[in-house]
Amino acid sequence: MSPETGDPAGEPQEFRAARADIRGFDEAAVLAALRLRLPRLPIERHGGAAPTETPHLYLQLTRAADERGTIRVITSDGRAYERSFAVEIGQEVRVAASTAANLIFAVEQGAVAPDAEDVAIPPPAVATAPEPPPPAPEPEPEPPPVQTQATGPKEHVPEDMSKKPRWELGLGLHAATVLGVGPPAYGGPLAGGGGGLGFEVRSPRGFAAALETRAIGQAEAGSGLGRLRVAIAAGYALRHKSFELPILVGLAIEPWWITRAGERAPLLAAGDDDVLARPPLLGGFLRLSPGWRAQPSPQLGLRVGPRIELGGSFAIDDHDGAQVVGLADTVGTPRFRVGGLELSLGLELALQFGLRPR
Repeated sequence: MSPETGDPAGEPQEFRAARADIRGFDEAAVLAALRLRLPRLPIERHGGAAPTETPHLYLQLTRAADERGTIRVITSDGRAYERSFAVEIGQEVRVAASTAANLIFAVEQGAVAPDAEDVAIPPPAVATAPEPPPPAPEPEPEPPPVQTQATGPKEHVPEDMSKKPRWELGLGLHAATVLGVGPPAYGGPLAGGGGGLGFEVRSPRGFAAALETRAIGQAEAGSGLGRLRVAIAAGYALRHKSFELPILVGLAIEPWWITRAGERAPLLAAGDDDVLARPPLLGGFLRLSPGWRAQPSPQLGLRVGPRIELGGSFAIDDHDGAQVVGLADTVGTPRFRVGGLELSLGLELALQFGLRPR
């Protein structure tokens, strides 16, 4: 080694080219694995003219037996490094490429001392028919080699659980105006006004279910009609950024009653002379609740928006079967319609509480 070049051992340097001489391993697979681990370093088979870029290196990988392999690195300035390593059956390519890449990285960083100096790079061997290499799996992708010098233990960073989807429980309040649509036409279009309370559950994937009650009523000429609906529903709650759209289909049972001047008193069924029995309404509905959603914290959400519901119900009479009931006063004036196709329009406010993920 000339005094002008000095001793580069211990000083970081970056090799610009490499020639590899691989014996006893699958040459093509090992070369591919080396290029994957050292993408910035051009690596070719050892043969032909020597690289013109400096500094460069010569790499020799030899498998003397099934259990042991030998690696030798010679730099263009004559420093030589030798290592041996255990070969894992079935993992030959990965072990050989990883060991070679780590040693080259350590030599570049000046982290290891040479085993010999002033060693010449051997000339290429005369081309002979290559021996069939032992079977080996395809190289597995691995992250770039890390620096070989000792480092402290890595600090464990806990996973951020606040951004994971959660199960949610919701409490909803709504006000509604119910309109009678479709036949039969009896009384005015208004079927009642009121509000309700509901409990909802939403899965992390968006599936939703609800249990809710709704009370509505209407009064005319001293007579009144009251209805209390209990319903269950299920569906899907679509959510995108600050927009949420629960789409639920439900079944309901709805007891109803009539009053006169504040007292419970029966009206007459339209066209009948008998006092009307009051079987509860049975029905179903489709509900849409598009709304704006805010989330002040991972455990709390708030949705506010319109509530649109289209449903139908009927009463089952012992004599007439399923029917929509029309009510008249004692002089025959039509007052109310009970059941049938109805459209409910209103406003909904829902509080949502996120459960802690497991």
